[in-house]
Amino acid sequence: MTYQSKREPRAKQREALDLLKGHDAFALLMAMRTGKTKVVLDDWGKLAASGSVSGLLVIAPAGVYRTWETAIREDLGVAATVYTWVSGGKSRVKAKASLAAFTQASGPRILLMNVEALSSVAEARELTLTFLAADPTMTVIDESVIIKNPSSKRTKFIVDKLAPLSKYRRILSGLPTPRSPLDLYTQFAFLNPNIIGIRSFWAFKNRYAILKPIMVGGRMIRIVDGYRDTEQLQRLIAPHSFRCRLEDCYDLPASDYSIRGGALTDEQRRIYSSLKQFATASLANEKHITATIVITQILRLHQVLCGIVTDEEGNTHHIPEHRTAELLSLLDDYDGKAIVWCSYDANIRHVAAALEKEYGAGSVARFWGGNATTREEEEIQFKTNPACRFMVATASAGGRGRTWHGANLVIYYSNTYDLDHRSQSEERVKAVGKTTQVAYVDLVARETIDEKIINVLRSKIDMAATITGDAWREWLV
Repeated sequence: MTYQSKREPRAKQREALDLLKGHDAFALLMAMRTGKTKVVLDDWGKLAASGSVSGLLVIAPAGVYRTWETAIREDLGVAATVYTWVSGGKSRVKAKASLAAFTQASGPRILLMNVEALSSVAEARELTLTFLAADPTMTVIDESVIIKNPSSKRTKFIVDKLAPLSKYRRILSGLPTPRSPLDLYTQFAFLNPNIIGIRSFWAFKNRYAILKPIMVGGRMIRIVDGYRDTEQLQRLIAPHSFRCRLEDCYDLPASDYSIRGGALTDEQRRIYSSLKQFATASLANEKHITATIVITQILRLHQVLCGIVTDEEGNTHHIPEHRTAELLSLLDDYDGKAIVWCSYDANIRHVAAALEKEYGAGSVARFWGGNATTREEEEIQFKTNPACRFMVATASAGGRGRTWHGANLVIYYSNTYDLDHRSQSEERVKAVGKTTQVAYVDLVARETIDEKIINVLRSKIDMAATITGDAWREWLV
């Protein structure tokens, strides 16, 4: 069997392929649209053609893993039987026949699996184990930060069960440390524990994190208060990784970042002031403050700025706000396609309704957890229908693996405190050969928690890693 890639790799892709030779474990730390999927498929295709492997297992987030189907058709020069796992519903019933054919097929086989299924679906776990046991296989973790949590069920299963059965292992990520250097541990433990040379996450944490002892509930615990020797950590992973950014490959137009401030309504100002005063007083009375408590208080303040309050029964109520009017005012001077990112489900519904009222039915597509059954169709409308000008989405659902480069304006109606959400969502509009400048606009309420969140995200610092110990005062006071 011979292998011939359907498309010639570009310079940076050839560089990555050369580095992969002789490595059974390797990290492709390549940004979106630099071609890391093609690198993996070319690498696997050559190994399959030489007889070194015959199976490829790709594990990726639910919003990403099916994009590999297109990449396989476009790039792979080896005839392979492909099976895409589908969880639940009628589609799962229809998939049983193709699963039977897949398990009985001879020759190269590719299994595409969403990582969420490996958290709790026994059949999905069994399928991956059976697949790896049957053939020499390469296992790829796409968006490998999905296994950064060492205590999650899916991470333990992938690292402890799947990695030992995989002849070759690859991780793909544009941003491998969205929260802290500690995110690296399980990603590289999956590749090969010897790369970092520490056999437990707790030993790794003790080595590279500065831990501060505090008393909580009558017992002593240690919290992260900074990091150390990160340069050494970088030196350890460098021989086993390849770093590539989009700007390393192409001459991209500079992006424009701006902030549009808006005043609070009287109702927002009253609630925000009261909540801030109560939260600060409450925290000040606590002997020991944890990041979780502080983030909860910040979340409540942030929701008020977005026109949302939640009562004691957990019901969501809208309060008067100017942010939506500011959004519409901004769009008055723009006639192209735009993406509007929202943090909360209530904002998705509210913003989509406001845009449709202003621009007409069919002008808005949505991509969030609440429209999981229709969002793929809505995405197609956004990408192909000129009348569908706006994509309103949450970064948790649409921030990964989507290609929305038809838009040149990105508006953050609100941000989460997750750096990974921000950095990934910014990438959706970037594309090879794009010559138009992208404008990123953050809607904020001046002199509130909004500005502090933006400053942290813009500085590439994650809030959860920043707020430790007494540092909570600079966020609330």
